[in-house]
Amino acid sequence: MDHQKLAAAKLWLISPSPSPSPTGGRGDDPRDLPYLSHALYALIPVVDNDVEKLTCDEWWRIYINEEWFDAATVPEIGAELAHVTWHLLAEHADRARDQDVDRSTASAWEKSADATVAHTLTQDKLRPQYLPSAKDLDLPDARSAEEYFALISRLPPPPSDGEGDPDGGSLGPADGCGSGADGLTRRNEYGPNTDVGAVSKHEATEIRRKVAVDYDRHASGRGDDPGDALRWVKRTLEPETPWEPLLAGAVRRAVGWAVGRGDYTYTKPSRRSSSLPGVVLPGQHKPVPRVSIIIDTSYSVDDNLLARALGEVDGALMALGVPGAQMTIYSVDAAVHTVEKVRRARDAKLVGAGGTDMRLGFRGVEDERPRPDVVICFTDGDTPWPTSPPPGAAVIAAILGGRGFNLPPTPKWATRVECLVDDRWARP
Repeated sequence: MDHQKLAAAKLWLISPSPSPSPTGGRGDDPRDLPYLSHALYALIPVVDNDVEKLTCDEWWRIYINEEWFDAATVPEIGAELAHVTWHLLAEHADRARDQDVDRSTASAWEKSADATVAHTLTQDKLRPQYLPSAKDLDLPDARSAEEYFALISRLPPPPSDGEGDPDGGSLGPADGCGSGADGLTRRNEYGPNTDVGAVSKHEATEIRRKVAVDYDRHASGRGDDPGDALRWVKRTLEPETPWEPLLAGAVRRAVGWAVGRGDYTYTKPSRRSSSLPGVVLPGQHKPVPRVSIIIDTSYSVDDNLLARALGEVDGALMALGVPGAQMTIYSVDAAVHTVEKVRRARDAKLVGAGGTDMRLGFRGVEDERPRPDVVICFTDGDTPWPTSPPPGAAVIAAILGGRGFNLPPTPKWATRVECLVDDRWARP
């Protein structure tokens, strides 16, 4: 294989277009994509005439049909390189496993992943004609591969030709873009531990991070057209932790802190009393934590998100064995409407829809006797806060809102957990 031609295709992708253009602005000018350089030069070429053109595996090997390669132009090779590189950068193999893609659904996933890649390549005038776009598939534009897969996989499967697979259901070299796009190993591909060379998972993660940094810098002047590439950059540079385990963890820590505040009592004799006859020793007593929940019932709070958050609190308290009789619910907007004890937080009868002042709920908590050990406040944050927390209580501020919005600050004495949903699903 002509390695100089392969190097020329990579340079064609990352080099800036000359000005004025010697080709008069035709489609074979360099593409000025320097952010792809780390990924392109990590690719390991393997000659394989069983593939149709060029495919990739999970270990960043590219399998090249030499006959096609010799006949193809540098721009054609560059377009194919960009195609498979975006499959690898977007981690389509791992994402396919998350969707339980198998041989029967591999074709649907391939179309879904290719549609997202096509969206990116179209902007750079690199999309091969055979690569389907979302419009070609009658799908909405600028969605993720998972969303496309959900839409496509609901369609009835294509009729079988009646021919069995001689290799027990394995895929061949001509099936799709390779395991780098769907995680399903082809018969022609090498395994991870061979002398052909491979990019490890750790190395691939570092390559993606470098490309994401360079893409973010280079694409700043290209607008904010939504697409899988921009989502991938944000996901790579700003990984998001789901809020549900964060909220449950905050509740567990707060309750654990309250349980740890044990005390001595003479109502329960010490287990060591037998070692000191005639001496009355106090036993240890660990109180059952008392939990108070202040719920913002103003109109601006998203009811569906609130229900989800209350469900997470219920789950955490149930796992810790906190009885429902110890849970007090405050329904508050611009006034305290209800105060009730419930077995589950989700069973509370919420009244309100006016303004927002959570200070009233905290005043009610301070008047409780005995005082609560844990206070959880669910609000959108658009409220005044007390200057200090309720005495002796661990406070969790669960801020409900849409992802992408600037949420109001919370006091330093409260453990802040942001419970967010995608802003397009948030109630205006």
